[in-house]
Amino acid sequence: MNVSLRLPEEYYRQVREHLKGMGFQEREVPHALWSVCKEGTCATLYPSGALLLQGKESKHLADFILSLIETPQNVMVGCDESGKGDVFGPLVVCCVVIFPSSYKKVLSIAPKDCKLLKDEELCKKVESLSGLVDARCIIYEPELLNELYERFKNLNRILDRAYSELIKSLEYNVKIRIDAYSLRNPFGSTVIFEPKGERDIAVSVASMFARAKFLEWLKQYDLPKGASKSVMKVAKEMFQKDPKRAKKLIKTFFLD
Repeated sequence: MNVSLRLPEEYYRQVREHLKGMGFQEREVPHALWSVCKEGTCATLYPSGALLLQGKESKHLADFILSLIETPQNVMVGCDESGKGDVFGPLVVCCVVIFPSSYKKVLSIAPKDCKLLKDEELCKKVESLSGLVDARCIIYEPELLNELYERFKNLNRILDRAYSELIKSLEYNVKIRIDAYSLRNPFGSTVIFEPKGERDIAVSVASMFARAKFLEWLKQYDLPKGASKSVMKVAKEMFQKDPKRAKKLIKTFFLD
């Protein structure tokens, strides 16, 4: 039986040392940060923070490891976006609030950076997380996004605007973490603007919600993901055939 958890970064060393103290022996596993085994039960930690537990005692081991993790005293807030680099579809920005009461349940669903999840797995995890967190999202559909780009001429300034809207809606007096998308932090001291922000659990959950909403939008219109040559070709052909419709589906500034 396999069980996965999301292990907070500050517990990487502590959990390994605790398991070694219980008689678990270290082993080498490709691409893993560490792996230990005892009597057919193994725990393997990957750089994403995913802790894979294998063996007949994996469920009991998961419960034990969760018992080692302290419940935070305050809510955790993290934000991320999806669709920024895709030709078709909207820009989706989400902030997620994780409450202390549901923190360990969130860890048990093993959230991680959406880029590390297949679409089907991501959507299943988001469905499980939906009742545990407060997810707030803004969707800038292509028609509005194209208008905003005409005004700002910079996608990052549009992100500034979207995140500012979301931050104003959050009534929690805690630091907000945002996955950094530019060199400067435009939000001041209330926001931690962090490169590779998905290492934070709330940010990774936000990335999953944003991606799920983006994929849902694409599916509604049967549109392709990404910005490959083949996708660009489809977009250009659509724009030439019906510019008015294309502006509602395509980030037309990608075609310049």
